[in-house]
Amino acid sequence: MNFNVNFEWNPDTTTGLKFKEISNTKKRNLGLSEESKKMVNDFKELKENPPNIIIATPIKTFKFMQNYSEHEQTMFKRGKYVMGLGVFQQLFCDVNNPKTKLLKPASIKFKNVHRPYNGENLDNKSLLVFRTGGIGDLLFIQPNLRYLKEKYPTCEIFFACGPQYQSMVKNWDCVDEVLDLPFTFERLRDADYHSLFEGVIERCKLAESVNSYNLFTEWMGLNLPNELLIPKQEAVEEKVDFCRQILSQWNLKEKGFIVTQLRASSPIRTPRPAFWIELINKLTDRGYKILLTDSPRQAEHVDGFIKFLKNKELVFNFCKHSPTLDYTIALTSLAKGVIATDSALNHIAASLDVPCYGIYGPFPGRIRLSTYPKAKWVDAVRDCAPCFIHSPLPCPKAGPDKFSPCYDNINIDQIIPEIEELFND
Repeated sequence: MNFNVNFEWNPDTTTGLKFKEISNTKKRNLGLSEESKKMVNDFKELKENPPNIIIATPIKTFKFMQNYSEHEQTMFKRGKYVMGLGVFQQLFCDVNNPKTKLLKPASIKFKNVHRPYNGENLDNKSLLVFRTGGIGDLLFIQPNLRYLKEKYPTCEIFFACGPQYQSMVKNWDCVDEVLDLPFTFERLRDADYHSLFEGVIERCKLAESVNSYNLFTEWMGLNLPNELLIPKQEAVEEKVDFCRQILSQWNLKEKGFIVTQLRASSPIRTPRPAFWIELINKLTDRGYKILLTDSPRQAEHVDGFIKFLKNKELVFNFCKHSPTLDYTIALTSLAKGVIATDSALNHIAASLDVPCYGIYGPFPGRIRLSTYPKAKWVDAVRDCAPCFIHSPLPCPKAGPDKFSPCYDNINIDQIIPEIEELFND
């Protein structure tokens, strides 16, 4: 049967601006080398390679937005801005006139001013943290910042991330100020230490066997025990009240439903709709109520998905009610549990002490969820899984529908009892 459900993926890119590959000569001018993109075996090797972080100067003043965010950012002519290589490539030239360059390398190279934090005393010091990854990556960092803020209450912690994630990070007590990413060179210069995580997961072989929380805490020189490596956050009460109103309209009770996210941020980590249809049908046959969440842009796609379900009256589309991340956080705080593919929703659930069940394919669940006391997962069954491919593109073995085939052999009848046991403890 052809379900014809087409989700929309938006990898971590800058909306509306074309990607332009940068030559090796240009990379050298940016302070990078060919070693910057190679896989390494351990952190010692990773620290010897310059990170893919750029300091660039705008040739003209221009504005841009990231990932459909309504937050408009401005780069001013002759300023200096810190950014990842990918963002530099996308902002390098004018989308309407590719021959018109917008950025050029700054005279200062990041590797020459980088002051990496490695567990030093932070009394009356400042730490600038930045990560170009997604929500899960930011939550991998958070327990370390909570620890540092408790140990060094006089330290200042600045956190730079994309605007689409800021509604979450702004509510963390361990962060003194949230900055746009890219950010100005002056903020880099003025901080006593910098903590960035470029390559920790993407370019280090350790990430294929070690849980991400353990990697991030080792990278910072803290090596915290597993019991401290659980993110913690509270939902914004105003958003929780809003969610309660929506639940009331649907005659749903708190802790009386499961939140599910069908789609990861890339197709390579997303099962086919047929997988979700079978799983949700079997759960609703048992009386479970399912709320599907995602960004408002996905609401129409999710409506189309629900049409194929057996017990439609037990499935609800929350997408249009979640314009920013903090709404999904609030909804999750009221749920019985979360079921999601390899996506941020699992980590959001854990940060709220809500049980989560993960569906994992390219990456094994243990390297993402093993520090969580209320988590279980199933791994894909296929000769090529796990493949550990980090990519915004579809699986190389995917068909025209773009969904990863590694999820096709998961036995749903086997995981239903595991889900019920987890959520009914």
